[in-house]
Amino acid sequence: MKRLSFLVVGTPRSGTTLTQRICCELPRVAMPPETHFLHLLAPDLLVRRRFPLTPEDVAAELDRFAALPTSAGLRLEPARVLDLIGPRCDRLIDLFSAVVTALRPRLTDDAALYGEKLYGEKTPEHLLWWRAMTAADPELKVVGVVRDPRAVAASHRAVPWGIGDVAELAAEWAFDQRRMLAARHWLGPERCLVLRYEDIVADPVAARLRLARFLGVPFRDANRTAAAAPPIVRPIVQGWEWWKARALEPVTTERREAWHGALSADEAVRVADVAGPEMAAFGYLPAPPACGSRHVPGARRLAARLARMRDLESLPAVSAPRPSYRAGDR
Repeated sequence: MKRLSFLVVGTPRSGTTLTQRICCELPRVAMPPETHFLHLLAPDLLVRRRFPLTPEDVAAELDRFAALPTSAGLRLEPARVLDLIGPRCDRLIDLFSAVVTALRPRLTDDAALYGEKLYGEKTPEHLLWWRAMTAADPELKVVGVVRDPRAVAASHRAVPWGIGDVAELAAEWAFDQRRMLAARHWLGPERCLVLRYEDIVADPVAARLRLARFLGVPFRDANRTAAAAPPIVRPIVQGWEWWKARALEPVTTERREAWHGALSADEAVRVADVAGPEMAAFGYLPAPPACGSRHVPGARRLAARLARMRDLESLPAVSAPRPSYRAGDR
């Protein structure tokens, strides 16, 4: 069975869809829209089932997956997944790989021209699964996307599901970036590439080249400008995901500093107070604030996020070693 080659992950509203688009503009790379498979289906699946799964078990889980609100429009063909898996499904990553592969159309002409396709998947929340998935498949790669948390906070205000409290958003962003730093440290540069949104929009051609080298695919037409980039042949965004439309437009830097008009000065300072160490680690501050405060009253989302990560890492079907937690992670 063709295996999943890479994941694109990051805090929501950080530029993961733009990165997915650039990946899909490379020869041989194929990615479906976000699946949310690990995020929304896998935790309960691992409680309900014990691997290996029979074809009947797989079919039942695919029905549950198809019923998720986020699966509307994916048009997954269960028979194709079952054909890819065969008579038994031994591991969660095998089922995930089959779903991602089945969601892509049959191989196209560029496969004959450039070689076998690489399949990737992008769901920002799958950042919490980097350790489990890369432990299950030693060849799986991770592309992480980071964006200034002040810009992320401003962007969250434009979507119906966004986090409105900038301090809570900053705490969750800092938590995610500690996961990103851990992935980059443990996987090394051959298996983990971290890109900043600001660098991508400043030079999309350079970002495309870095991704091509990382994924090991040809870099076609290196002299093209960002505006003349090869078109996306198939959609990576579903019709109801209207907030992603800009990621498919010509790449510009106009949104890089837009947070200045969306956040008050006090809100921008609060973000830096909460997320200062991580902002400094990724170059968004020259140094952490001297008087920063990590305390965020009522950060229920962050507590739930940490609990969710602990739960999934304790599941018997996830073989990755359980990491140690610092006080700052709680």
